[in-house]
Amino acid sequence: MTLSRLVNYFLKNPVNILYTGLLVVVLLLTYENSFSKKKQLTSHFSGKIEFGQTNAHQLITSQASAEFSMEGGQRVLTLKITEPKNFESVFIKLFDVNGTGTYFIPGDGKNSNIGNLIKNLNNYNDKNNFYVASLPNADGVFNGVGRINITNISDEFVEGDLILVTNNPQGVQAVLESAKFSISIN
Repeated sequence: MTLSRLVNYFLKNPVNILYTGLLVVVLLLTYENSFSKKKQLTSHFSGKIEFGQTNAHQLITSQASAEFSMEGGQRVLTLKITEPKNFESVFIKLFDVNGTGTYFIPGDGKNSNIGNLIKNLNNYNDKNNFYVASLPNADGVFNGVGRINITNISDEFVEGDLILVTNNPQGVQAVLESAKFSISIN
């Protein structure tokens, strides 16, 4: 008896079928999203970057990712940032990250943290395209250095600021300064 009333209800007004279908789709999407492991957070990175004698310019992108892994019994945080227009990139690998604080690149001797600036990620065959904090400058002086302040960190995101001075194999210097970031953790 109830089934025949329901069929009659839909046959008298076919728009009710559309509304019912829409309700089912909304309920299914809501149900699926309520069980997702993490909400997708928007990443943001901005800083002033300069390669050699070129003019400094802003590197602003939302193409940034972070992830934790274990290496040699240490908790490692890796940050990857790429500007999609010109493929300038920042790569940071910090060992023994245990929360907020200041981490130095290349590190204090115990940890060999990594800080790289890449002028054009698409030009990966040219070794002079990679600027590393542990390479000497044109005078042979090891002046590459970096500092990252992690001001907020959780299982979902990492926030902070970054300064990085690097050199390529020819000794040309690249500098990233006044960089601020908020990056979701995968």
